[in-house]
Amino acid sequence: MSSAFALLFFVLLAPLASAQNTRAELEKQKQELLRKINENQKILDQTAAQRNTSLGRLKALNNQITSRATLIKAINDEMAVLDDEIAEDQSIIEAMDRDLAALKEEYAKMVYATQKTSSGFNKLTFLFASQTFNQLFMRFKYIEQYADARKKQSEQIQIVQANLNEQIAEIEQQKQDKQALLDEELSENKKLQNLRGEQRQLISTLEKQANKIQDELEKQRASERELTNRIDEIIEAERLAAAASSADMSTLSKEFSDNMGKLPWPVDGGFISSKYGKHRHPTLKRVTLNNKGIDIQTAKDADVKAVFSGKVVGVMSIQGQGITVLIQHGDYFSAYSRLKAVTVKKGDQIIAGQRLGQVLTNGDNVSELKFRINDKNGTVNPEIWLQSKIN
Repeated sequence: MSSAFALLFFVLLAPLASAQNTRAELEKQKQELLRKINENQKILDQTAAQRNTSLGRLKALNNQITSRATLIKAINDEMAVLDDEIAEDQSIIEAMDRDLAALKEEYAKMVYATQKTSSGFNKLTFLFASQTFNQLFMRFKYIEQYADARKKQSEQIQIVQANLNEQIAEIEQQKQDKQALLDEELSENKKLQNLRGEQRQLISTLEKQANKIQDELEKQRASERELTNRIDEIIEAERLAAAASSADMSTLSKEFSDNMGKLPWPVDGGFISSKYGKHRHPTLKRVTLNNKGIDIQTAKDADVKAVFSGKVVGVMSIQGQGITVLIQHGDYFSAYSRLKAVTVKKGDQIIAGQRLGQVLTNGDNVSELKFRINDKNGTVNPEIWLQSKIN
């Protein structure tokens, strides 16, 4: 292969290799999204077991709609990369076609020249007509090099032809992959439209139950206020006790602080159904919620686990919030509420990942954990402390 052709070949292939890496990353993201969608579908199906008209089901629907929309975007991104790959391969094929034509033309000229000279005189006559030994040697080398050049030209044509055939096969496979992605996008769009239709119907039904939902919300707010007060009282007592005993909390506090964004999730599966802080109610207009933690909707009977090592400083039961386990991590505290059973007691030293109990399933067949983190100044957003995941 000539040096000019080799350079052109590798220049054209370089961006293609990069595109393939990007496509592999997009495919990995798509597979993770599909895994999460399948996992969350089970949670959505759970809410339909008894009552379809619940806020828990609406949250699960909203999550699936978001996940499906994200999946469709990932499919479109992958198709865009595939379009770039096809364009790159087409450019390579066109360049190879030009090079192959040039190589064949050059080879044809060599064959023609050889045939023309061969018919005019014998190679031996050409050699022995030399005037000197040096001239004889040079003519011999010329004949040898010319034959070698023809052989190399023939081999080069075969190499280019083989590479061209590979690129043609590759582009055909890419076109098949694109068609598969288009079919997948159509299927996902249909599923998304069905989910949005169900979402509209559910919202309409829930809006007609505004008075009932408002009453339930007031009860929930009252139980959460009681929970917050109990947690604050225990935290204050523990801090006073630590100050009186001059206990050094700095090491454990730093270890916990250093793990911001790295903490494992308190449940293996699920999604954040209610974020931290102030946000609008899903169905009640002009109603603002102020969440002191995050709610994680998960599977029935899911195990709840400690996100970090520490000491259990409180186990309490509050109506509407199930059982709460409060764990101290130096100057930080993590709280796990809406448990139906616990496996730890006050005073226990626990390690990260240790099972604390099982999540509670409410009357709407929704299994939802409330998770909080407190620092010296009060509650903080737990989501930024947990490992990132597709939600």
